[in-house]
Amino acid sequence: MANIECQSCGFSEEANKTFFLKLLGGAGVAGGYWAWVAYFFAGTGFAFAICVAIMTGGVALLAFSDEITKWVAERYDCPSCGGRNWRLIK
Repeated sequence: MANIECQSCGFSEEANKTFFLKLLGGAGVAGGYWAWVAYFFAGTGFAFAICVAIMTGGVALLAFSDEITKWVAERYDCPSCGGRNWRLIK
């Protein structure tokens, strides 16, 4: 698990968003594969493109989970000092 730390006052909080991003990324890859195998988008004319987009989005969530966590943390106010200057700590 990773933590985020406010660089202004030193307040630290667990960043459990990373777990959910990895879970969503895995679900995206599995869901895209399932949609292709189950012919879920058959008849649309864009079935392959849709399934590849779903799977690529899942892989991107898995690959960039730390960057996404940092981006989300920068939009979160520190409960101690009210600042938004966060640092991701592994």
